Amino acid sequence: MSIQSSGDYEERGLRLLHAGRAEEALAVFEEAERRFPGDAELLMGQAMSRLRLGDFAASCVILESLRRTRPTAEGLQALSEAYLERGMIKQSMDVAVEAVNGVGTDAKPAYRLGRAFYEHRRFAEAFPFYERAAELAPTWAEAWFGLGACQWALRQPAAAEASLRRAVQLDPADWQAQQFLGCVLCDVGRKAEAKALLEAIPLEAPWQKPALERMVAMSWWPSDPERSRAMEVVWQKVMGTSHATGAQALLDEMSRKMDA
Repeated sequence: MSIQSSGDYEERGLRLLHAGRAEEALAVFEEAERRFPGDAELLMGQAMSRLRLGDFAASCVILESLRRTRPTAEGLQALSEAYLERGMIKQSMDVAVEAVNGVGTDAKPAYRLGRAFYEHRRFAEAFPFYERAAELAPTWAEAWFGLGACQWALRQPAAAEASLRRAVQLDPADWQAQQFLGCVLCDVGRKAEAKALLEAIPLEAPWQKPALERMVAMSWWPSDPERSRAMEVVWQKVMGTSHATGAQALLDEMSRKMDA
């Protein structure tokens, strides 16, 4: 079926973009813009495609023009991320604040911006956005998890523990939040609490390497063959150890060091 309208182009381009085919999506949006010049949705599609392709400078040019003519929360978030990718932290922060101030009580933009800064190890910049997300959505566990992780990175252990406990309380099945909390407790020396918390997580849950290392070091039971075998299987899956004997020797050594 032939494309007749700008909406048809937009739908096709977004479908390609969501499928991870950013180069094809860009071609569609550029063709559409030639037929429908100045269409804001098509320009946004071009900017998002270029952002996915790593052409951050070109994406900024398009998004800055939309910022002046038709600002949206989505466009401002994308512009902030594009500036962040270019290492232009002040510009990224300025746009991020503008984005959050313009979305009212929606916590998701603040959370996404916090995560973007966090993933670039800009923890101080991430903090106010995670804090804002938790403030706007006090029952959203993921916002508290992000805030707690950021506080830990900023060396605020007490605040991090409180936020992570809130996340676990709100979503007891969020095993990642519980694992992070267990790591925090272990690293501040409260190993009995950490051990109890980590042991409560099912072995079949998705494990992160730092949590598994700490849990194994505190909870390796050579006298419990069934538990030992189950834990060894998880260790091999997460850590990539190829030989069972090698995994068991490493686990034994970790346990001895923890007991020493």
